[in-house]
Amino acid sequence: MHLARQNIGLPPDENLGGIPLPYIVIGDKAFPLNKYLMRPYPRSARRLSKAERIFNYRLSRSRNTVENAFGILANTWRIYQSPFECHIQLCDKLILDTVVLHNYILESPTETNPALGEQTNPLVRTNVTAATNSTREALDVQNSFMEYFISNEGHVEWQKIIVNHVN
Repeated sequence: MHLARQNIGLPPDENLGGIPLPYIVIGDKAFPLNKYLMRPYPRSARRLSKAERIFNYRLSRSRNTVENAFGILANTWRIYQSPFECHIQLCDKLILDTVVLHNYILESPTETNPALGEQTNPLVRTNVTAATNSTREALDVQNSFMEYFISNEGHVEWQKIIVNHVN
């Protein structure tokens, strides 16, 4: 809700490769595309272009990083293994506190580190129905990120190799 109203305190758009791009939240195909919430280009009857496949790959890598970080937190702190049942202000403090404690544990000189255990808890998905009514502004932001990912400044060496091996 705050994201839709654009009042969650995101920094202003940043110029990347000559393209002003907003800070975004990354979602999957179940979430609606909007200026601040990016999701992959849909795989439909038409074949995705190479640039669209690169965008989807880069977005997926970002989501994987976030999901892996959450998996580590959930394995370390049992509080993340079920929905929070408290006021939102306390949720913010709990999240911040566990991240600080997690970082402290990682930096402490102990032989055993609970944060380095095998990840067995998947990220819990919320039940969100897919939305297809994207605003023109959201589509423009998605296309701008796609253009940045294939630009000289925004590309990574291996992205073309990866998307050429994926059908």
